[in-house]
Amino acid sequence: RYWICAFCVNQHSSICGSLGEEPPLGTPGYKRWRLNSFDPVTGERQPICSCDEPKMLNDSPDLCELNKFHHVMAALQRGVPGFRQLVAVDRGFDTFWRLWCVAELVQAFLSDIPQSICLFSGAQLDIDSEDLGAFAKLANLTVLECSASRPEDKAAILGMIPDYQEFDAQLQALIFDKRGLLGRELLGFDILYSAGRTAGRLQRIASDLQQHVV
Repeated sequence: RYWICAFCVNQHSSICGSLGEEPPLGTPGYKRWRLNSFDPVTGERQPICSCDEPKMLNDSPDLCELNKFHHVMAALQRGVPGFRQLVAVDRGFDTFWRLWCVAELVQAFLSDIPQSICLFSGAQLDIDSEDLGAFAKLANLTVLECSASRPEDKAAILGMIPDYQEFDAQLQALIFDKRGLLGRELLGFDILYSAGRTAGRLQRIASDLQQHVV
């Protein structure tokens, strides 16, 4: 048995009537919105649902089905023997930049829900790989740079996080810890991981200094 949000959450009471707000041209969000909004073969805009089901979103938090993933996960953990989380990761590792996904991953990690990961390919995480781009991206991942289709969703999720730095530390543990999602795939990356994290911190410090100078 599997719980898949796309099937278990009533899309008709939430997002079926819209393809989401168009992000600014040239941004990563725009690229994702474009891929989701247009047929990759015909180039035609994807159709939207014309149902008259009332939409319950952030302005109706009690009735909204999208904001209760932590309660659902806790209920499944209590009521389903052997409950675990399966994480299917796309080839670009964009899963880790989707705010809803990250929030659910960290929730499972902190709740001691067993997690398994399914990679499109582990070649990008091979220590002998010539391209360490995927590793570098993961090593510098921060929740503030994650995205959501609706700005309201991002604001709501970030509002649930009391300390971003602590959340980022938990997120890094989720990915790189020995019991984390990629612990086995990243054996031998300890030195590179430390270097990547240091480089990321230096980059953010330099950016902050530049903003203060301006």
